[in-house]
Amino acid sequence: MDRFYTTRLGSYQGHVYQLTVAGEPSINDVQSFAVTIHYYVPETDETIEIARIDTSHGFVHFDRLYRADQPKDPLDMETPWEAEEHLREHWHQYAVSYARNHG
Repeated sequence: MDRFYTTRLGSYQGHVYQLTVAGEPSINDVQSFAVTIHYYVPETDETIEIARIDTSHGFVHFDRLYRADQPKDPLDMETPWEAEEHLREHWHQYAVSYARNHG
């Protein structure tokens, strides 16, 4: 899957949260996609994903990685742009939940 772009969302508890939009076969003809909120930990050279909306299981679903049980909830979305809008709007809430559950 090709990474289309990554953008900064903001900071929370010392971490800079970013949103990455990826898909295939191309940005102009997206058949499958993944939109992910994540942050980077330089001390461990690790990228921590906290939420992702993708099509990896044959349907659009929300991987709520910020929760301890990490459910996959089906969504009524068709494009990565809808997923991006949703994650941009709620990223801070997911960051707070991730810190609380994975502290």
